[in-house]
Amino acid sequence: MMINSNDYRNHDGYRGSFNRLSKLVFGIEFEAWYQKGAWDDRYICHSFIADDEVIANVSVSKMSLVINGESIRALQIGTVMTHPEHRGKGLSKQLMEHVLDTYEDTCDLFFLFANRTVLEFYPKFGFAPFPEHQFHLNIPDEPQANIISLDKLDVSREEHWNLIKKKISSRNPISKHFGVTNTEGLFQFYALNVYPECLYYSHTDDAIIVFEHEGDLMHLYDIVSDKEVDVEALVSRITTEQTRQIRFHFTPDQIIEKVYTEPFGKNEDVLFIKSLSDLGKLPAFCIPKLAHA
Repeated sequence: MMINSNDYRNHDGYRGSFNRLSKLVFGIEFEAWYQKGAWDDRYICHSFIADDEVIANVSVSKMSLVINGESIRALQIGTVMTHPEHRGKGLSKQLMEHVLDTYEDTCDLFFLFANRTVLEFYPKFGFAPFPEHQFHLNIPDEPQANIISLDKLDVSREEHWNLIKKKISSRNPISKHFGVTNTEGLFQFYALNVYPECLYYSHTDDAIIVFEHEGDLMHLYDIVSDKEVDVEALVSRITTEQTRQIRFHFTPDQIIEKVYTEPFGKNEDVLFIKSLSDLGKLPAFCIPKLAHA
């Protein structure tokens, strides 16, 4: 049994085994992402391999965080998984220690998102939980007179996929209070696997908007543009007569005084951070959902 720390995304056998394990553990796989050329060298698997099969894994995603306007080198840990037949052997612990040792000198902080069944695991490695907040905006009852040109994007159409790649390659961070950069690959993963029906291009804003309705609640996941988009104006145009509330899945800097804020619910993943310097007191924030690895 060995730890393979190399970037094996182009090794068909290991990649196939990694996909089988991720589908078994999480119900997701990465093959379409790879075939689209979106699995880049910022997402690296560190795996235990036995008999040419991936049996445990901890992945890293290299990116930068923007916190209060300052860019910070960050490494996000994700896809932490072990095959059911090999659990209880300490493999995840060894991989976590390996990753932290490998990248300690290349970043300013590590962070990850954990579900509530494993909250006691990560503090053993120096991680501390940081509370995130959700931001809501109530919409008045008056009917909305919306005039906006939205094109629904289809990731299977080459011209639409090229537009997505072009926009995310030159995008502004969605928030300067707590945003991310260098996450093109992650956005493409969500576009392909999670929100393919929620992607729109706004000609008015020259921006890609990722949103969906859940009854009278609109979930606004992301706004992708290389320009400063007027969020309040955009919101007023994309709401419908049924929309009564918007939840922002990022920190809405521009209208932070107009939204109401509350802590994340008990069913949402918990953010853990291991910082190599003092972050100080952070205002209410939400790491953009489409940057979760």
